Amino acid sequence: MKSDRISISYLVWFIFPVLTFFVIAVPLSIFFEPISGDLTRIGHWSERDFGWNKPQPAVSVHANGTSISNPQVLVLGDSFSHPNIWQSYLAESRHLEILSFQYQDVGCVDNWLKWVAGNHYSNVNTVIIQVVERSFVPLFKHLNTCTSRVPKSFEIAEKNIIPTHPQKALMLDAGYLIPTAANTLLTAWSNGRIVSGDVSNVPLATGKLFSNRKSNRLLYYTEDESKLGWSKKDITAAVVNLKRIQDDLAKKGLHLVVVVVPDKSSAYRQYMVNEASRDGYPDVFEQLKDAGVNNVNLLSFFQHAMRETVDLYLPNETHLSTQGYKLMASKVAAHIYPYNDI
Repeated sequence: MKSDRISISYLVWFIFPVLTFFVIAVPLSIFFEPISGDLTRIGHWSERDFGWNKPQPAVSVHANGTSISNPQVLVLGDSFSHPNIWQSYLAESRHLEILSFQYQDVGCVDNWLKWVAGNHYSNVNTVIIQVVERSFVPLFKHLNTCTSRVPKSFEIAEKNIIPTHPQKALMLDAGYLIPTAANTLLTAWSNGRIVSGDVSNVPLATGKLFSNRKSNRLLYYTEDESKLGWSKKDITAAVVNLKRIQDDLAKKGLHLVVVVVPDKSSAYRQYMVNEASRDGYPDVFEQLKDAGVNNVNLLSFFQHAMRETVDLYLPNETHLSTQGYKLMASKVAAHIYPYNDI
């Protein structure tokens, strides 16, 4: 009998904290809503506050990878190119076949460029290098060499996408729920800048730029601010390297287009309270232009477009919305040879 009582006692002590956790965690998880954004996930911010609410246009994503046999355009890019959304819009508007690669799949930039120059596709006339702004100097100030290998394009099947908030299972992770609850309370009490999990949350001068509940605040990667430490020497080196790449490709009859996607904090800087007048932000877009590099100035374009485009960047993401990618493609299209075929 004594052993039975001890067993029941241990069982009660085990069940009680488990039930307590579920009683607290389940309502919190439902309240915060399922995670769908990279910034909400990494920074422990709730989708309830920062999840977008305005419908986005459906996308007909083109295939990418081994199924592309006759491209006219080759793209090297990062996570802004991996969904193949802006390339699909560009392909539709210019009646093109586009083959895209990611940096991690090509060995190194130098290896990819040598492969491109080898004329593996006879109809290629345009080469696009896409990079997010915060990676511009780290990626191009030195063009390192690596072991020669055949670059591998990423695989995507042709599909239609209707952007919606993904419905996932309840997030019953205390490591997410507790910091998110704390951040939600902190946001309610603070009118200033908050940094959590490599994500900055800053007040905006207007609430009309985004469709989320807390549209008067902006989430962005704190890493965006690393460009404040770039030296003029390194910026110049990156620009010079891209000019040399452009000249080398031109000798092969290939037209280079450089697409630097502005960091979210750069795009919305003019609306950031206490940040808009901050000095020290380099303008690589104008420096590329001054050096004669064929580049797409998305910064000025986006800053003008966001006045009429709610959720140009998604409020819970570091990436563009579907509409943002569509606008990006329209701007890139004007730089694709032949220029008069738009």
